[in-house]
Amino acid sequence: MGNEEYSPLNEDDVERSSSELEQNRPYHESNNSKSSKLLLATILILVLINGIQTGLLYRASSSLTIFHTPLEYAIPHEIPTEYRHFWWNTEYSGSNYTIQDSLWNSILPSHGFVAMDREWAKSQNWPESMYLPDDKSKGVYLLEAYHQLHCLKILRTTMKESLMGEKFTWKPGEHVEHCFGYLLQTTMCNADATPLYTFGDNTAGHGQLHKCKSWDALREFATENKACYRDTIEDVLLKEHFGYCDDGHDGLIHGSPVDRKVG
Repeated sequence: MGNEEYSPLNEDDVERSSSELEQNRPYHESNNSKSSKLLLATILILVLINGIQTGLLYRASSSLTIFHTPLEYAIPHEIPTEYRHFWWNTEYSGSNYTIQDSLWNSILPSHGFVAMDREWAKSQNWPESMYLPDDKSKGVYLLEAYHQLHCLKILRTTMKESLMGEKFTWKPGEHVEHCFGYLLQTTMCNADATPLYTFGDNTAGHGQLHKCKSWDALREFATENKACYRDTIEDVLLKEHFGYCDDGHDGLIHGSPVDRKVG
């Protein structure tokens, strides 16, 4: 080794030597290098995928945190949906006041009082409520939509009596004002975004389809679990409201389009 002479490599020798070195490198060494690069690329891809998934999970968890179902939310009975036409005027708002009054007077918001097994209600997160006078194993509840009907009837009756100069059934005050505020809340809660066509002729959305909950299904649920409650104008003991079952109908019909004549 001590007798060997070394001379510097020129540029051509360096390039040639590098090429020869790659060609003469053992197979397993070159293959390991390719495997290492492939492994590194795979790791980078997995890290990228994991990062994307983490971001998506974070967004999803943030959404769930904001929009999670509160523990105190009472789970309502599932009502199927259906599509129905909305009309500018129906029998409930037509110019024939005899028919109109008859239809409104026939509506029974009391049909919406139901008596449910207390243990079942608890399993659905329904809040504690008064018990059925003759059966303490059942709690009494008023279905939301029927409460809305109650307010609609009060407001219509009060408006009509005011226009006709008649004695008020419900003296304008706290109860009537409650109904205005209550119906405002329910309107905002449902937030129907159906786009109504309009041509500026006071018939916006006439005949358009809406996606609705089935009123017939709601009525049937109320009938199956009826509390046999009745409304009274007179101030009577609470227990005296019970024990009066209707015929299974709440008086409501699906209104048809009618022409309203002015004059």
